[in-house]
Amino acid sequence: MFNKKKNVIIYLAAFALLVFLYGVGALRHAENLFTRILNPVLKQFYTIGADIKNTYNEQTSKYDLAKVIKEMEKQVMLLTGENAELKTALKENDILREHLGFLERNELTYIMSNIISKEDILNVGGQTEVIIIDKGEQHGIRKGLSVVNSQGVIIGKVAEVKARTARVHLTSSDRCKLAVTILGDDATSGIAQGSLGLVIKMDFIPQIKNLNINDIVVSSGLEKDIPRGLVVGNISEVRKESNELWQSAIIEPMLDMDELTIVSIIIP
Repeated sequence: MFNKKKNVIIYLAAFALLVFLYGVGALRHAENLFTRILNPVLKQFYTIGADIKNTYNEQTSKYDLAKVIKEMEKQVMLLTGENAELKTALKENDILREHLGFLERNELTYIMSNIISKEDILNVGGQTEVIIIDKGEQHGIRKGLSVVNSQGVIIGKVAEVKARTARVHLTSSDRCKLAVTILGDDATSGIAQGSLGLVIKMDFIPQIKNLNINDIVVSSGLEKDIPRGLVVGNISEVRKESNELWQSAIIEPMLDMDELTIVSIIIP
């Protein structure tokens, strides 16, 4: 017990002595020496600590930035989808207005339909000759009716009908025949038929008939279910043979398959 008290007194006396010596400046040289020795070590510790802190902050910032970028990418994808839907809706509205304008001006009865499929019959060229629409027998569609685009151009005839869908042969298909009239000086009438999925050909036109490039060809009205005056296309080529009685006309269809999404079926 006595030894413990003695040690405490010695510690207190030593501490008091150090305080006294520090107070009078006697330890200044030792302090400076100690500081010079410790400064490089402390500097190294500080540098390591700063590096660790900076690395941590950098990694945290990168993680936070990655999260922000990911969220922004999601927003961009969402807005892109909404923008595409809006553009599609606006385009469809424009097409519908064009359809209604033509049909109402001509006081035609019609059934409007969407194209749900396009069949590429000619695999080599990839020309579309058949389309499938989303209206059928239950909607009043029947075989032989004419199908027009928003400008009133006849683009084909209904060839096959099911309950809720119908198959349409385009005017450029060799399975589609139309009774037509050429709006020229002689108002020539005849039968036009698709050729190779590209053009429409009108054969057996008498040589005495005067045909001109760009003459407009329309439906003649001689078919039971197809009204007169629907535009078919314009003449792009006239073929004559000097030793033949007949001539033929190549008709360029006035339709763009890439733009064709909505059609109207004319009800006579």
